Parts: sequence; structure tokens; C-alpha cells
Amino acid sequence: MDEAYMDKKIVDLSDDELVNLGFLGPNVAPRIKRLVEKVKANPVHLGNVTCFMVDVTKRKYAAQAQPPASPISPTVIEAETLTSELSIDSTAPTVVAPDLISQFERKFYYHGVSSNPPKLMWRSNLETDPYPSPIPPPGAHFYKIPSKTAFGVFNTRLNEVWDDSVAPQILASMKARGLKYSALKTVRFLTVEDGGHESFGPIVVWIAVRPNTTNAEAVRDATPDILHILANVQITDAVVEWYEGSVVSLGGPALMRVEHRSSAKFGLNHPFNTGLGIPISGQSDDMQGTLTLLFREMQTSSGDPSDKILGLTNKHVVSVDTTTDYDFSGVDPQHILVCGHRRFDRAVSEIRDAVNTGLLETVSLAEQVADLELKLGTPKEDRLALKRNKNVLKDMDEDNANLKTLLTQVNSDWQDPNGRRFGVVDWAPQISVRVDDCPYTRDIATFVVDAEKLENFDANIVDLGDQYTSLQLAKLFWPIAAVRDGRRIPANLQLPVRAVVPRRLLVNPDTEDQNGEPLYNVGKYGSTTKLTLGRYSGMDAYICTDLGLESREVVIYNYSQTSGDFSNHGDSGSLIFSGDGNALAILHSGMRMHNHVSYGTPLWWVIKQILTKYPSAEFYGMTYNLD
Repeated sequence: MDEAYMDKKIVDLSDDELVNLGFLGPNVAPRIKRLVEKVKANPVHLGNVTCFMVDVTKRKYAAQAQPPASPISPTVIEAETLTSELSIDSTAPTVVAPDLISQFERKFYYHGVSSNPPKLMWRSNLETDPYPSPIPPPGAHFYKIPSKTAFGVFNTRLNEVWDDSVAPQILASMKARGLKYSALKTVRFLTVEDGGHESFGPIVVWIAVRPNTTNAEAVRDATPDILHILANVQITDAVVEWYEGSVVSLGGPALMRVEHRSSAKFGLNHPFNTGLGIPISGQSDDMQGTLTLLFREMQTSSGDPSDKILGLTNKHVVSVDTTTDYDFSGVDPQHILVCGHRRFDRAVSEIRDAVNTGLLETVSLAEQVADLELKLGTPKEDRLALKRNKNVLKDMDEDNANLKTLLTQVNSDWQDPNGRRFGVVDWAPQISVRVDDCPYTRDIATFVVDAEKLENFDANIVDLGDQYTSLQLAKLFWPIAAVRDGRRIPANLQLPVRAVVPRRLLVNPDTEDQNGEPLYNVGKYGSTTKLTLGRYSGMDAYICTDLGLESREVVIYNYSQTSGDFSNHGDSGSLIFSGDGNALAILHSGMRMHNHVSYGTPLWWVIKQILTKYPSAEFYGMTYNLD
């Protein structure tokens, strides 16, 4: 959808505009049409519904109608979306003077390259390789737009001559013509066409010119010179493509603050805020995991003051090779991201779902308000209900606006992986079950955190999310009222991690169940399963892997039959904690299939290992006893 329409209100648009946007008309999904018609019919109570909100809902239902995507190939866009886009301009598939390329090709040629791909200005093979027509073939109800994925170029003649000869000549040629370029690069596109057929295209010399500095005619006229430069070095099968775009700094944003639980953003911005449980991954391999906690190195090994802030997680989260020791040497850094690719996509999807739910609930409540207003002056009037529903409707309008702001912020600030860089791996010793003759699993790693990411960080605090209220959690952690007396989960659901559970408390818990039996309920917030509760077993387990490695582990069982698994893939590194904010263990493994039991290393022992590497480490006020 045109960015200019994102913040425009539905009630302010004409029917023609709504048809052009794909919100009304014969080819629009009935549920979207009904939704828009309800908004138009109730401008008093639904006057704040924007095109952005309707577009999110429209895309959600279009995505639900798609067949399952291939695990390898990118998907192609469905008919409803395509038809509505084309309805903006009936001449979109054809070239209309003074344009050199059809509006359809200009807009969709790079579909799939990114969530907001650039628009094509010109390409040198326009006549020899025409873009497929968007008109469905006879008997078909829809047409799927080809989807592109960008790949590198390797082991070609162009690789041999690019830096020394071709690129400098192309730059000189563009400058001589007064073209203001912003990027010159090479690429090959993998295209997935209707029916799933995949094909690699030719080498593309891909040129971005600064926006609003030239036009299609100028870049078309500059293309023959570039083709001639390529031909002079025996490259005759390459294509030149032009688009508008600017190069900007890719410095990443600071982690967001933890929102108050009354905010619509609460829970949804968890992957990007400073609460513990931040989803992380290695940039090179997209191995998913979770941040355990943060600590400060107060002094270097030589005794000099240090301002390093380090994050803790599992070795197997940051290293593909878990059998060797790693110490950062100053070269070839291993970057850790906030959210891997899969977790980022999931986070965006969760926000979009909240936008969709917010819109549907707003429309439903507005209908109830209108119905209550019609009953005023009749025996069925209910002024109290009307007042309360109007107040809720006002809050919903504010929430919907905040969700739009959040989604825009996440897409603009966090979508690029380089902008999500959280830190660089500093120390990742090999996984071992025989450290100092101790059979606990040492599966730990540290990474130096980008200090700018921690602008909103104060201490190790677990953001408990939006799945439960504080009262519900208190009853889950401490089922007996007498035991619960004097204990509380913070009302804002931000649980400070105050101390490390000592060895003695692992043996002698200070809580009990309904039958008076000793009890130690714990929680964890993981990248995959979010907040889950479990039950500490009371005794360590002794396990042996398929490779014969034996170890001793802290054991956590699932909380109940209906609570779901305590952990799953992607939760590795999660801090296991009590309702009092005491840190019990770092999660590292579980059982295959349905994960009925999870294993971790006691945090008191992990702290001992950290102090051997960082003797002056300070854990943001978190106390511990290593005896």
C-alpha cells in the first residue's frame, strides 16, 4: 500500500480511493469489504480506524489463504492482494507514455527481495526478457507474482576484473553523465515463478541512484556505455538494472524500555526490550537461544578499570563447534543478534496479530456502543454500560495507535540484521562435564554487549510478559495462602533478580504444597515458549548422552498436564528463577519429543566459572554464596 495512505482514516476516503486501495470492490475478500463498510457507516465511533489497520487485517487473511510455504523457496503473493493492487490503475500492466516500464513491472519486479523492495527504473534486457503478464490465464482465478531472492556472484569472469577495471570505468561513466549513484554492486537473482519453478538469472550489475536526482530516460541512455565496458572484458551475458535508493548508516537502536503492563505494547516489545529472556542468535548460523543475564567486568586481567558489560548464554547457542575453546582475539568477531531471522519474523507476526485483533474488537465494541445509544430514552437504556463502553473504546483507539507506532519502529529500526547486533562473543569454552572434577555441564559463553543497546537497562530484571497477572503468578509459585503471605509478584510484572539460590536451599526448599510436602516452583522466560512454570525436582539427575558423556544436572519438571512444556528448542540459555527473584540455574537441554523434563546447570556453580575468567565480575547487585 502507498505509504502516503498509511495514516489516513477510512472515513475520510472516497469509495473510489477505497477501491483503489483494495478495500472495496468486486475482487476484495468479503470479510474485508464488510469491515470497511462497518467503519464507513459509523464515523462517530470508528473515525480513528486507519488504512494501516485495515491493510494489516487484509494481509493477515490473505496469508491464511495461502498454501504452506516451501521450507526452501520463498512464497509468491496470492490473487486477492495482486488483484487489489492492480485495481489502483487499470493500465498498470501496460506501458503508458512517458513511462518506459509498466507500473506493474516497476512495482513488482523485485518482489521478494525484501519486505519493501525497491522499484525498478530500467533494465537492459527489457525487450529480450519481458516480464510475465499479470493477467490470469483462461480458467484461472488468480496469478502469482514471481518472487526473487538475491544471491552473491562467485567464480566468474566478472569477479576477476571487477575491482581493477570494470567498476572504476562504470563509476567514471556515470559521473561523466552527471548521474548521482548511491550503490554499484553485482547480484544474481533466484526467481520462483508461478507453479514453483525456480531459476537463476544472469549476473546483474545492480545500480542504485539517489532518489529524485534523475529519471528512467537518463539511466536508459547510460546503459549502453556500461554494456560496452563489460563487452570489452568479454562479458556479454550480464544485465544492467537501475533503481532509486540511498545508503544510510546501519547503527542499531537501543533496546526498548520495558513498558507498563497497561500499555498495548506490553508483552509485544519483549524481544526488543531490556528484560531478561531476550531472544538471541549467532548472526552467521541463526542458532536460536536466550540471554541468561548481564554482568559487568569491573577490572581487566591486568587490573585496569573496565567498562565492559557482558551477556551470558550457552556455548551451543553461540558456537557451532562446541568441542573447542574460544577466546576473542580481536579479529573475525562472532556477532550475536537480538532475535534471529525466525524469531524476528515471529515477533513481527505477533504485533500484526495484535493490530488485527485490536481493529476487530474496536469495530465490535463500536457496534455495541451504537446499539446502546439507540436504546436511550427507552425502557432498555443503560447509561452506565454506555459510559463504560465509550471509555473502553477510547482506550482501544489509543492502543491501536500505539501498536502502529510499535510495528513501524520494529520494521524500521530492527529489520536489518546488522541493526540487531547485540554484541561480540568474548569467551566460549568447550562444553565439558569434567571441570575441576565436577560433573555439572559447563555449557556457557559470554559476549561483550554494545553499550548503546543498554541505554534503557538498569539491572537484571525478568519481564514476565502478558500471559498472567501478578496475582495469578503468585498463586502458581506459592499455591498455599499461608506460604504466599508476605510474598508478591510485582504488579508491573518486572521481577528483579536479587540473588543466586545457594546450594543448601536446593536441598531444603522453604515452600510446600497443599499436602505439606516441600515444594520449589520455578519459572523461566525463553525465546520460544516465553514464560513457563515448572517444578524443581529436589535432587540432581545423572544423565548420559548418546555419545556416552555423563553429567549431573538440575532437573525441572513441567508444572502440570495443562501448562505445556517447560522448555523447547530456542529456550537454551534461559534463566530459571523463583517467584522471589532468586536465580536457580541456566537452562541448557531437555528430552526429545514431548519435553517432559528440562535440565540446567546450577547458577551458583556457573558464577564460580565466570569468576575464574572475570575475577572482578559484578552482577548488578545480585548476591551469591559459593560455599
